[in-house]
Amino acid sequence: MTELLKFPSHFVSQQFVKYIDREEIDSITTQLAEKVSERYRGEELIIIGVLKGSMIFMSDLVKHIKGVKIYVDFVSVGAVGRSKENQGSIVLKKDLGTSIFEKNVLIVEEIIDTGRALHFLKERFSLANPRNLNVLTLFDKPYKRLAPITADFIGKKIDDQFVVGYGLDLEEFGRNIND
Repeated sequence: MTELLKFPSHFVSQQFVKYIDREEIDSITTQLAEKVSERYRGEELIIIGVLKGSMIFMSDLVKHIKGVKIYVDFVSVGAVGRSKENQGSIVLKKDLGTSIFEKNVLIVEEIIDTGRALHFLKERFSLANPRNLNVLTLFDKPYKRLAPITADFIGKKIDDQFVVGYGLDLEEFGRNIND
C-alpha cells in the first residue's frame, strides 16, 4: 500500500504523481550541504529550521555538513485571520531558544513560495543583530512571491506545482512520503 492511499477519501490521491524522486532530493541536499560546509568551514553556525515542513530536510542536510560547528534550533510560524480575500497576519508560534546575537545564522526552509513567513522571520531575526543571516531552501517557487525575499542557497527552482512529501504536507498528510 502506497503512502498516497493513506490520505483521507476527500483528497483525490490520483492527482498526485511523482514529481521529484528521493535520489534527486538526496543529490540536491548533498550539494547544498557542500556549499554550506564551504561557506562556514571552521566557524560556528546556528541552523534554524522552520517547523514543521523543514524537519526531514534539515535532518538530512546537517548530516552532510562537514567542518562546521553546528547548533540547531527551530521556530514555528503561522497565519491568523486568513481567508480567501485576506492573507492574514504572520505570527510566531514557537520562538528560538538560542541567542543569535553576533552569530552566523542559517534559516532552513523546505520550500519558499509567497515568502511572507520567511520575510517575517528574517526581519525579526535581524533585530537580534546576528553576524550574518542567510536563507537556504530545498525548493523555490520565485513566481509565487508576495514578499521581497530571496534565498542565499537554493536547491531547485520548481514549477508552480502543489507538492507533498519529504516534509511537505496537505492538511498534515503526506510528510512521510519519500519522493
